[in-house]
Amino acid sequence: MDSKQTLRDRLEETARILEWAVAQVPAQRLLQEPPHGRHPQSDKGYKTFFGDWSAYRLLFHVVFYEEAYALPTMKHWLGEPHPGVDLINPDPSVEEAAWRVELERGADLPALLERFRALRQEQIRVLEGIPATEWFREKVDTSRGPVSAAFVVAKTVQHTLDHSNALMRNALYWDRAWEWLEGQG
Repeated sequence: MDSKQTLRDRLEETARILEWAVAQVPAQRLLQEPPHGRHPQSDKGYKTFFGDWSAYRLLFHVVFYEEAYALPTMKHWLGEPHPGVDLINPDPSVEEAAWRVELERGADLPALLERFRALRQEQIRVLEGIPATEWFREKVDTSRGPVSAAFVVAKTVQHTLDHSNALMRNALYWDRAWEWLEGQG
């Protein structure tokens, strides 16, 4: 199995999964943070299950990660300078500052989805340009040791699936979990 082609296909597939997951969240909840973990009848499991971020915030996080960490790191295999970021342990304050700017501009789901689509197309273009001889070369240092281009792309796929899963929990279980919590009082 050709891991480069497989991961290229997974970038396309997980983009579709993420977009589908976002579309499953009711529009009125896109910016609402899950209240489940703060409910008086809640236990730690609800906070862990739903997290603290709204669906829009989850999507923004994926877009930000790919813009600031994944794509610039991938481009290093095409000869661009290393972006000087740690894609495994990114500095959360940088993202928080970008999130505040995003909120000041106003939530624009179509624009954010378009940024995501453009990022994925650029990642695929970059991936296709990485020579086969460089694909497994551990060329980028992280807080967890050196990584290859194959690792960077696989991490991007995993990251997208992780947050798509969170979006689907929001879409599928929000109301059911809230009704159950309300009935426990």
